[in-house]
Amino acid sequence: MQSTRVRRRRNTSFKQAIILLALLIVIAIIATGLHRSGLPSELAAILNPDSHENFRNLEQLDSAGIAAAQRDISGFWTYAEGDTAASPVAKREYMELIANGMLWQINEWYVNTPSGERRKVTHVRTGYIKPDSYSPENGLYYCGTRIIRQFFIADGDTCYGQSQVDEPWLIAKRGDGALTVNRRGYVRYEGELQAFFPDGKLLDIIDDINMARCQAAASMEFMAKRTLTRTLLAVPFFARVQSVNELVQFYYKPMVFDEMARQFDPRGVPDVMDVRLTITAEGVVSDLRYRSGKLATKRFDDLATADMRGWLFPAVGDVNDDQVLNLKIGVK
Repeated sequence: MQSTRVRRRRNTSFKQAIILLALLIVIAIIATGLHRSGLPSELAAILNPDSHENFRNLEQLDSAGIAAAQRDISGFWTYAEGDTAASPVAKREYMELIANGMLWQINEWYVNTPSGERRKVTHVRTGYIKPDSYSPENGLYYCGTRIIRQFFIADGDTCYGQSQVDEPWLIAKRGDGALTVNRRGYVRYEGELQAFFPDGKLLDIIDDINMARCQAAASMEFMAKRTLTRTLLAVPFFARVQSVNELVQFYYKPMVFDEMARQFDPRGVPDVMDVRLTITAEGVVSDLRYRSGKLATKRFDDLATADMRGWLFPAVGDVNDDQVLNLKIGVK
């Protein structure tokens, strides 16, 4: 009996040694491959998900280089997307970058709701931009941006957002003289400077200490979603599938996904999200099922699905049952 137990222990030890040897061989093969060719692009995106570009060969800027970069990107810049009168969501941005690094910005989103209403969300902020390094390979300035003060106007209410907030900005001067900030293309304003901002008086109230504080989650995305959902009207059960698809494609995607995708390396953003939503009769998302297609997109997927759980849709008045919908949402 004792001899049998000894043989069993020897067999177990032998099997464990074989498994350990196999693992060491696999690790050696992976290490050799990484040494020769580096990390695969998708794995690199996972390990460094916030990086838009390659951080190799960056030139650190001294005080003179920082001042020169601030002068290089200075000017009056505008961005326009959509038709303010006809598009479901249209965006207008007006950004003044002063040569000393100061930032003044007014952003306006126009929301033309499914019920036929026209709403506007406004975001005003001031801050300071400090270019820290420069990539000669792609002409990018890697900047630390401090948002000093900001406020929002939506649904007739004005409130302050968070102060002293730090944001990473990637800025590049394009060959045509335009400017790219976090993958958004701005063009230089050539008109009368007095008429640059849509309402210059808004800049004067940035330091109004009597203004109420916004909710902690306040952002353009949050304000626009809230404005939209306040205008949603109940629909018949049979019509909600179309209504949900249109809301996702024409409203939630430009409000949420388009803005979120700007913060990621394109390799870390999925082309399509195949989502299964369960929506209550009141229009609330009670369950969401989604399986990320790639490890490289997991961080985006996690943020996107967390946001989607809070989306609201039209209520239905003719049934009390939940509704399960399978949606293919184009992200890129």
